[in-house]
Amino acid sequence: MNRGLWPGVAQGFRHVARPLAWYYAVTLGIPLANGAAQAGAAFVEHALVVLVLPPVLIVLACATREMARAVHRACGR
Repeated sequence: MNRGLWPGVAQGFRHVARPLAWYYAVTLGIPLANGAAQAGAAFVEHALVVLVLPPVLIVLACATREMARAVHRACGR
């Protein structure tokens, strides 16, 4: 049965939703509360990396996992 990649990615995001929310709260919320927004471009650059990189890594990890499962299923037959 071929499920595809996206159900695995969705499941991966469900598993990491709470830790990812805490990560965002700590790495963005606390600096914002302490006035880091006054730093201008440096904080914006930091925020973009913090917001973009984790979801990209989650998708890559889920895709790798799904590919490994597909290879394992194909070799097991």
